[in-house]
Amino acid sequence: MSIAGGAYAQSVSAGSGQADGEDLTEIVVTALKRSTSLQDTPLSLSAINGDTLQKMGASGMEDYFRAIPNVNLTQAQLGSSRLTIRGIQSAGEATVGLYYDETPVTGPSGTTQDPGGTTANLNLFDVERVEVLRGPQGTLYGGGSMGGTIRVISRKPDSQKFAAASEVEYTNADGASAGFVKQMVNVPVVTDRLAVRVSGYYQTTPGYVDDTRLNLKDVNDGKSRGVRTLVGFTPTDDITLTGTISYQKQTADDQLGWYQAQGRYQTNSPVQLPYDNEMTLYNLVGTWDLHFATLTASTSFYNFNILRSIDFTPSVQALSTAAAYVNQLCPLYFGQAVACTAAQKKTYTATGLSKTPTVGYQPATLDSRNDELRLSSEGEGPFTWTAGAYLEDRHDHIDSNTATADPATGLTYQPLQDLSYRYINTYTKQTAEFGEVSYSPIGDLTLTAGTRHYDYTKTTTGQALLGSAFTASVPTAYSAVKADAQGWVSKANVSYKLTPDAMAYATASQGFRPGGANNIPGLASGLVTYTPDKLWNYEAGLKTSWMGGHLTVDAALFQVDWTNMQTSTVTSNGLYSFITNVGSARIRGGELEITARPLAGLVLTGSLGYQDGHLTSDQANAAVLATGSTGLKGDRIPNTPDLTASASATYTVPLTARLNGMVRVDYSYTGDMVSTFRPSYVYFNEYGHYSLVNTRIGVEGEGWGLYAFVNNLTDADGIVSANSNLGYTRLVYSSTPRTFGLNGRISF
Repeated sequence: MSIAGGAYAQSVSAGSGQADGEDLTEIVVTALKRSTSLQDTPLSLSAINGDTLQKMGASGMEDYFRAIPNVNLTQAQLGSSRLTIRGIQSAGEATVGLYYDETPVTGPSGTTQDPGGTTANLNLFDVERVEVLRGPQGTLYGGGSMGGTIRVISRKPDSQKFAAASEVEYTNADGASAGFVKQMVNVPVVTDRLAVRVSGYYQTTPGYVDDTRLNLKDVNDGKSRGVRTLVGFTPTDDITLTGTISYQKQTADDQLGWYQAQGRYQTNSPVQLPYDNEMTLYNLVGTWDLHFATLTASTSFYNFNILRSIDFTPSVQALSTAAAYVNQLCPLYFGQAVACTAAQKKTYTATGLSKTPTVGYQPATLDSRNDELRLSSEGEGPFTWTAGAYLEDRHDHIDSNTATADPATGLTYQPLQDLSYRYINTYTKQTAEFGEVSYSPIGDLTLTAGTRHYDYTKTTTGQALLGSAFTASVPTAYSAVKADAQGWVSKANVSYKLTPDAMAYATASQGFRPGGANNIPGLASGLVTYTPDKLWNYEAGLKTSWMGGHLTVDAALFQVDWTNMQTSTVTSNGLYSFITNVGSARIRGGELEITARPLAGLVLTGSLGYQDGHLTSDQANAAVLATGSTGLKGDRIPNTPDLTASASATYTVPLTARLNGMVRVDYSYTGDMVSTFRPSYVYFNEYGHYSLVNTRIGVEGEGWGLYAFVNNLTDADGIVSANSNLGYTRLVYSSTPRTFGLNGRISF
């Protein structure tokens, strides 16, 4: 179903002043890499069109994901957000494939081999639709789509007519002002042959966290800007070329969460943590209509640069003062093999505290080349099929500095004054061949089978050039470790048209993620490499449409069996995270989506997602279990809500012959979550269990609209993540407090 209004889009005619409840246009999606009707696509799928995104006030995925069942975005400090579908959540390569048009985008591996922990979040202005595919999409979309796939599809150049659009917005949250300006222009250069479409924006976000130690207000405000240029060229009626260049830069003065012990939206951090995120993406897509099939070729390159920083002060303080650490690290500081004297310990502690405040300062960069060639059948014959090949060549680098900061301002000294430094490079090369074929032996029955062969090599290199007892690190020699694997994933699906308006389907599908190698100082040799993890998803669903499309009801039940799980754990000193394979899990759940149009101009939607994910075996690696951070049979999968729910009501009513009024209310609920497997783990946290309400009211005419809105109407805290670590407890990140705003748009 579609949050845009079920399987059908309802048009509103401002010129006539009437909401046209009978003109229902069926939504077409390309989730199967060929065009299909949403309600005829046999998988659990949601689609949100651009008009609905605009009415929701959605600029990024954080503004719409709660409206989709069993989808979660774990948001921590800026640049550290993780997409999850159906509770399939863990560190490592992404568990959700994220596509911008034809380009799969991931984040850099960082120091912890965790590219899935950085989600590229390009602005949604001038987007045609967002498609959310739940469940493994391994055959068509490959590694990283083991939980599902999200596809963001931009509006393409139109060589038929000139078009332009503008949108402006002002917001105020907790006394802090922000807003945006967005602009699009579409120019047909040669009618029917060549067109250019350019969209750009500048946006600021309000800060609402105050640093009481540094006496700074609204430290987590930010700004972003970007531009997307598309050139569409149709040299013949059968060939289309589309070139895209997208650029986005995000900056923030500080990326802090807040400590609940200090009070709401308060922190006492001694450092400022600036953040920069810059992405440039190039993509060229060619399609050739061969009349029996469509040949599609896509080549992409993107560069992703991030500056992330973390407050390392609590860790340095703990390593400098806690008796267990002092006894262990003081001899390292003095370069001796015997225990330190009382005087030496005193000197060690004083010296360590003099190195604070301390910042983990980590600039990272990623370059990725992605190519795909595929051929998809056309027509309605008994056979439909897609076959193709894929290549990914990715390189990322990170400099991990632990540096001192100015205690008066909290700013990191420039040039850096490092206590310790290491660098890590990760090289990933992956190839795949894939195919799916569907056969309808009788008119209402369709059988589908798919497979994908993958082959990857991932090499991790690095070296610690500077060590410090106060960061529990020592210099290490250069190392290079390679991990590689190849294998197959498959899919089988059967669907049956019970009636022209009802379809039942059942699916068994596999998903996988590549393994890799850690680069952690002092890590035991048996924990350096880790292998791919895989899962099987068993799913049954029903898609129905009633009353000529005025009511749609879609439902699905699923079970996921996950083996050889990649899990993030920490070293015994709590300073370094790394990935290892331990344990297995089972996730059971379901999704329900309903859209109703009980009268002209009124659209009601509702969704419900439930997921129950637990370990089915102990994570029985003795070296890992000793840290207490991994789990035992029966433990919940962390950072995934057990329940998600949403509802919306949009009512468009004629006010005059040329003017409509619009009222919209959006509600969402996110269930409770836990931060780690083991409830007895010292850094275990519980969070979640919150509701958010957004409201919007406005007037609309032919190509324009003016709106007033309130987001987070009840001013809920909305704790989206909570964590603890060495030296600190209960650092939380929350939804933005109650926000008032005005929005205006015009298009022609």
